[in-house]
Amino acid sequence: MTVKPSLVRRASFSRLECAPARLAPASIVLQNISPAKHRSAKRRFHSETFFVTTHQPPADRRLLKSVLLSALVLAAGAAGSYGLAQLRKPPELKAASNRQYNVETFTVQPVDLGEIVNAFGTARPEKEVVLSAQVAGEVSQILPQLKVGLKVKGPRSADPSLALQASIEDSRVENPDGDLLVRIDPSSYEERVAAARHRLSADQSDLNRIEQEEANLARIYEKIVADWEDSEREYKKTAKLREQGINTESDLRRAQMELRQHEKAKVQSHNERDLLPLRREQTQRMIESHTTDLKLSTLDLARTFVRPPFDGVLSTVHVERGQYVRVGEPLVTITAVSEVEIPLAVTLDDYTKLLPDVLERRYPAVELAENETSKPRWTGHVVRVSPKADEQTRTATVFIRVENTTQVTPLLPGTFVHARVEGPVLKRILAVPRDAVSNGRVFVERDGKVTQQPVVVSRILNGMALITSGLAPSDRVVLTNLDVLFEGAAVTVSLERSLAEELARQRTRSARLVEPPPES
Repeated sequence: MTVKPSLVRRASFSRLECAPARLAPASIVLQNISPAKHRSAKRRFHSETFFVTTHQPPADRRLLKSVLLSALVLAAGAAGSYGLAQLRKPPELKAASNRQYNVETFTVQPVDLGEIVNAFGTARPEKEVVLSAQVAGEVSQILPQLKVGLKVKGPRSADPSLALQASIEDSRVENPDGDLLVRIDPSSYEERVAAARHRLSADQSDLNRIEQEEANLARIYEKIVADWEDSEREYKKTAKLREQGINTESDLRRAQMELRQHEKAKVQSHNERDLLPLRREQTQRMIESHTTDLKLSTLDLARTFVRPPFDGVLSTVHVERGQYVRVGEPLVTITAVSEVEIPLAVTLDDYTKLLPDVLERRYPAVELAENETSKPRWTGHVVRVSPKADEQTRTATVFIRVENTTQVTPLLPGTFVHARVEGPVLKRILAVPRDAVSNGRVFVERDGKVTQQPVVVSRILNGMALITSGLAPSDRVVLTNLDVLFEGAAVTVSLERSLAEELARQRTRSARLVEPPPES
C-alpha cells in the first residue's frame, strides 16, 4: 500500500501537535547520537508516523459506510412491509345490485309568465308646503292645539274671491277657505285699507266735480257764443250806418270793442273746456292707482289670516303666540298624507319594459313591502317616468303613487320600501328551475329511469331558466340528487313540485303566474 507524502506530512504534523511531550525527548536524543544510530532512529520515527497515517479512516470511507448502513435499513423496512402485506386477507367481492334514487321532479307546462321589476325607494309626500309669513307683524292668534300631528282642513270654496271675502269678514266661524292656523295683528293693515278707500272716495268726488264743471262750461260757452254772435251783428250794423254817415266814429269803435271782448270770452271758455278731458283723465288714473292700493291693502289684510292650502297634517310648527314675524319667516309645515309618491331608480333594461304601458296609460300595478322578503303591505301604480337617465348611476327613475285612503295601513312619508312592479307578460313559455340545468343538460324521468336531455336556455329569470328547445310539455325534470345520477339510473319520485311552488320559494320574486283569460 502506497501512502502519499502529503498525507504523511499532515498526519505527522498532526501527531506532533497533539503529543509534543512524546516527540520532544526523541528530538533531543537524535541530536546526541552517532550518524548511524541517527539514521536508524529516523527510520524508526518514520515507521511510527506511517502507522498513524495508514490507520486514520478518510472522509470518503466514512461516507460510504453511512450510505451502506442506510441502504440496509431501507431494505429491512421494505422486507417487513412486504411480509405484513402478505399476511392481510383479500376483500370479499359482492355482486352489484340495482340501486334506486329518491328524487323530486318538476313537470314542464307552457304558461304565461309575467316579469317582476324589483327596486328600492323612499316614500315622500306628493304635496308638502312650508307656510311663511307674507306680511310682518305680531302673532295675535293661533289655532288651539297647534302642534305636530294635528290634522287641518284646506279650502272648501271653489271661488277664491268668496273665500277671501269670508276670511276678512268673519274669522270666528268655520271658513270655506280652511282652518285658521295663525293670525297676524291686522290693525295697521286695516288702517291702510281705510286710507286707500278714503283716497279712492276723494278721487271719485274729483271726477264728479270735473263732470259737473264740464256741464257748466258747456252752458256758459253756449251763452258766450250767443253774445258773440249778437255783438258781431251789432258791429256790422254800426259799420254800415257809419258808411251812410248816420252815426259817429265813436259808436263804431265801441261796437268793435264789445265784439273783441266777446271773442276773448269765447276763446277763454273754449280753452277751459279743452282742459277738462285732461283733468278727467288724470283723475281716472289716480282712481286706478288708488284702486290698486286698496286691492293690495286688502290682500295684505287677508294675508294676516294664515290658512292651509289643502287638507293635511302639521309636520313642523315654528311659531308661537306673541311672536313677531317678518316677511318670509316660516310659520308651519303642512304635509298631505292622503297620497304619497315613491321615486324608483331602475336599470335601463327594466325602464324599457315599463315605458310602453305608462305611455299608453296602462299604469303597471306595484306591491310594496318593508324589505325584499316581507309580504306586500301597500299597493300602488306607476304613474309617470323620467324623460332622461342619470349619467352617474346609469339608471332611470319611475314614479309610483300610493293612495293612502285605500290602504289598510297608511304609507308614511320617509318609509324605505321594496317595490315589485308588474312587468311585461311572456306568453306560453317553458320554464324550469335554474338548478336543474347543468352544462346545457337536464335529467328527465321516464318510466322510472332518467335520461340526459340537452336543452337550449334563452334567458335566466332569477331562479328560473326559460327553455326554447329540448323539452316538451309534460316532461318531468329531475331536481334533486343530480350529482349522483347517471344515464339510465333507476329513480323513485318522492315529490312533484309545481311552478307556483318554485316561484314562492324565491327570496326575491322575479316572475308571477298570469292566469289566461276565460274562453268566451
